[in-house]
Amino acid sequence: MTTTAPQVTVPRQRLAPADEPERRGRTEIADRVVAKIACCAAREVPEVRDVRLGGVPWTRSSSAEVRGERATLRLNVTVGYPAPLRAVAARLREHVRTRVAMQTGLNVTRLDVTMTDLAGGPE
Repeated sequence: MTTTAPQVTVPRQRLAPADEPERRGRTEIADRVVAKIACCAAREVPEVRDVRLGGVPWTRSSSAEVRGERATLRLNVTVGYPAPLRAVAARLREHVRTRVAMQTGLNVTRLDVTMTDLAGGPE
């Protein structure tokens, strides 16, 4: 006894768009979206304990400003104690720049890091 596989009808492939990509429209990425991506990327650095999108009253909040293909970022982070702060800042800058560029295609031209707190220190 043999069974035959059911026939599957495949839809026709979409036709290639008539217009060139530049004429079909553009993609804009909001500042807040880039800031959220940067905050998520910063949390991936092992020494970073927390990143605040909104800041405490005496500091500026984490933010991003997108102009064309470039982005400027400001991050407020809490770092684990005892971490070498300059080394953490350098790793953080490199990682966030890479992740933002990979996910958005934007070039991060400036990334200011404000370390607002230390976590896990002696009590």
